[in-house]
Amino acid sequence: MTRTSWHPAVVQAFGNELEDCRKDLAFEAEHQLTTEPLRIDVLVIKKKRDVVLEKNIALIFRQFNIIEYKSPDDSVTVEDYHKVHVYARLYASLNKVDISDVSVTVVATRHPRKLLTFVKNQFTTHQKQPGIYIVKGEIYPTQIIVGGELSKRENFWLANLRNDLTTEQLTQVLTAAVGKSETDAYIHAITHANATTLEELYMRRKEGVIFTEKLDAYFNERYGATYFAQGRAVGEAEGKAVGEAEGKTETARNLLLAILQKKFSRIPKKTERAIRQMVDPIALESWAVQASMCQTLDEFLEALN
Repeated sequence: MTRTSWHPAVVQAFGNELEDCRKDLAFEAEHQLTTEPLRIDVLVIKKKRDVVLEKNIALIFRQFNIIEYKSPDDSVTVEDYHKVHVYARLYASLNKVDISDVSVTVVATRHPRKLLTFVKNQFTTHQKQPGIYIVKGEIYPTQIIVGGELSKRENFWLANLRNDLTTEQLTQVLTAAVGKSETDAYIHAITHANATTLEELYMRRKEGVIFTEKLDAYFNERYGATYFAQGRAVGEAEGKAVGEAEGKTETARNLLLAILQKKFSRIPKKTERAIRQMVDPIALESWAVQASMCQTLDEFLEALN
């Protein structure tokens, strides 16, 4: 089974948690720090410095907010904690941002016992609300959020970003998502990670169990009557996602080759072969930018190597 794509989902979870002030924020998934594959999981930027965020998960936010997210399949380690702080400093350095305008948030699904023990030994920690641990002593505001401990009433979207939802919990998520524009990645991740529960829900519906009008509309629109007869819930969504990813990769690859061909007339077969073997569309797009700035083919080849 392929890994669930969680980062786009956590972007939408934060977006829905901060829905009241969404227009004042910009969200980026897997923000790329350099031309190498070094990326921040989520970057939340205040468009206006004086915007006040009253949501519990955003009380520490400054203008530039670095978020490190660990999926339900992973645990947050002390090394992860150090890494996100390196990312924060690197982001501030590369973008000439005052470090006092940065905050760091680490999001875990399960209680990160070893990490919290480490943090408590090094700094002062304060649990102001369930699942939100404020770290005092870092050079910028820092918090550790534990999704499994958050209030489901206060933080519905982050609290339900899990792979062990019950049929009741999944019903609540799917019902809440109906009519919302920013939930496609979130719902894809949730249904992929909870495929067995989703299938159970669908079968109960086929057996005549009455759902809410919203949830009925969700199944009708998203899956239709023959969805599970054709395979598990993840099959169609995975196929579509893979197809879209391959299309994006091919487009980026062709763009890079076209730029090289136009600028330098010829492309060494070894270089073309290496480019055609690349599967990361973001890396390909970065190399396309690099190619457009290089004055000679040798300069580009040196950078590529």
